[in-house]
Amino acid sequence: MLRITVDQDDTSCRLKLAGRLCGLWVAETQRAWRSSPCLGKQIEVDMRELTSIDNYGRELLSAMYQAGARLVVEGVWMKGLVEEITANSANRRPNGAVAEKESSRRPKFQEQEK
Repeated sequence: MLRITVDQDDTSCRLKLAGRLCGLWVAETQRAWRSSPCLGKQIEVDMRELTSIDNYGRELLSAMYQAGARLVVEGVWMKGLVEEITANSANRRPNGAVAEKESSRRPKFQEQEK
């Protein structure tokens, strides 16, 4: 089961994912990402409430990152997953940008504090 919440404003679209990004839920997440409310906006993917991700989910997150989405995570497992995604995608990302973290150094993802 996966809950997808889409919050948007004039310039950004935030996809909040909660549950399992696996199986049929991957396609549903892709539909939400490609939906008209999110077109042409900065995408932020809040992954803090994900409990599991299969290989198809990883591929989707990688594609979202390569397209310019910012990945928001917390926890050791999710940080490691996003570091893997961003490292594997670094050479393929068209604009050379990386995901962001608010701190004095700029790692490849954004970590949200509780």
